[in-house]
Parts: sequence; structure tokens; C-alpha cells
Amino acid sequence: MRRGLITWAAIALASIAGSAAALAQTRACGPQTSEVMTVGASTLCLHIEAATPARIQLLQVWVRRSADIVAQYYGRFPATLVRLDLGIMNGDGIGGGHTINEGGLSIHVDVGRDASPERLVDDWVLVHEMVHLALPEIGRRHDWLAEGLAVYVEGVARAQAGNRAIADVWAEDRRSMPQGLPRTGEGGMDQTPTWARKYWGGALYCLEADVQIRQRTANRLGLQAALRAILEATGGYAAEREITDVLHIGDAATGTRVLEDLYDQEKATPVIAQLDALWRDLGVPQNPLTEPFDDHAPLAAIRIAITRPLNSRS
Repeated sequence: MRRGLITWAAIALASIAGSAAALAQTRACGPQTSEVMTVGASTLCLHIEAATPARIQLLQVWVRRSADIVAQYYGRFPATLVRLDLGIMNGDGIGGGHTINEGGLSIHVDVGRDASPERLVDDWVLVHEMVHLALPEIGRRHDWLAEGLAVYVEGVARAQAGNRAIADVWAEDRRSMPQGLPRTGEGGMDQTPTWARKYWGGALYCLEADVQIRQRTANRLGLQAALRAILEATGGYAAEREITDVLHIGDAATGTRVLEDLYDQEKATPVIAQLDALWRDLGVPQNPLTEPFDDHAPLAAIRIAITRPLNSRS
């Protein structure tokens, strides 16, 4: 009899605690919040325009999937509290997103009024924006690192989570990374704020770093380990840090100087990476969507490790 009373008392206390936590989350999110979502210890405040029950359910699934992909890559979701402003637009597509830190972290993305669940499964925009939350503010001159990381990690993280075909990730990298190479008259990464250098030049820096870290650690560690350490040490986008400090934190986590050395080489000097040789060594064919990978290539094991699904790892 007493055991039953204790059990019911515990249940009641747990219910009260749960209600209090839910109330605290709602207050933290502020007014006009359509839904409050938790991902581990993080709270996501969803502000959904034209928030019909069907639209709320549709976007909840999309946000949850995107947040879980990013949390799996970083070991946790990279912000304690973030507001997601989900606007509406015509059509079935997803508009460009942006992430800001003005009075709190927030992400804005417009979603088509006719967007389908299948369309949202293939979306990259929200994962890209959520990746921004994991890197501190390092200054506009270094936007190439922030945007390049978001481009690179989006593909890798989605492949690891089984949300994007591995061949599709490598096909896009092979097709698009040449756009990030310096053109005649351009300077180093800190000196050339063009779209191509910012996004694909930054992504190429990340790929080069990932490969070199894995080469120097016998494929035990990669860029992912460095980025997790940066998030834990800095708290992500809510903080401001010098780029040199951020890269040093990442290098310390892998026991290398790859991030710092690559930055020193490329920040003020236009370096043309030997991409054809890199693809050959990684075993990436001309068209990964129609041709097989070369798993006997010198760096094939590194390529496989970068995008290996999490559920296939021992």
C-alpha cells in the first residue's frame, strides 16, 4: 500500500515537473510560438506563418529530421535555444535561409505553401542553416569558412544520417568545387569575397582539411572531431572568436596543425588545389552517379570514412 502511494506521488511530482519545464520553454520562446520542440537539451521555438494543423505537422517533421541530422554530426544540437521563423511563399519549394544572432539565435526560411513531405525530405537549406549555429562569429572577412563549412557539412552529415545518397554528395563536390578555385587576379581566401570562393572555396578548404587530418591520424579522426571540439569550447554562433583561436581549438582536438597550416597557406595567397589528383586518390569517378567508385584508390578508405552512415559504424 505504501509502495503504491510512493509510486503515485512520484508520478504526480514528475507530471508537475514536466508541466513546469514545458511552461518555462514556452516562456523562453516568447509569444506567437506555434510549436516548441526539444532536441536533447536544446529548445527550438517554431514560429510558423499560416500555421494550420496540417502545415504545423508537415514542418515539425522537417525541422525534427534536420535537427537530428545536425545533432548526430556534432554529438548534440549546437544551440541551447533557437527561434525558427518559417515563412510561407508560393509554390512547393524552399527559399533561401539565413541565420542571425540579434537578441538571440534565429533561423529564417520560407517554405512553399504546396511543399510536400517528399520535397522536404530532400531539402538541404535547413540543415545548412543549422550548421551555422555550431561555429562562432569570426567576422565578415572569414565568411568563406562559415559558408564553406555549412556547404561541406550539410552533404556529409546528411549522408551519414542516410538522408542523402553518398554518390550524390561526391558528385556535387566534384562538379562544384572547381568553382572555388582562385581565378586570375584573385587573392587568398580572406581577400576574395566572391560567391564562388565563399561557398565552394570554403567547402574545398574543408575537404582538404578532412583528408589531411585523416591522413595524419591514420583515419582515426577527421574534420568532424575538430568541429565538435570547436563547438564544445566556444558554444557556437552565440560567441565571438578570432579565426586563429577557432582553428587552434580544432587542431588541438586532432593533434595536428592542419586547419592552421591550411589557413596560413591560403588566407592571403591564391592556392590552386590539384583537384584531379585528389579525386583520383580518393577514388571518386568523373560522374559518381553513373560510374563506380574506385575502392582500391590510395585514399579510398578516407573517402569511405568521411561519408560512412552512422548506423554502419562499429
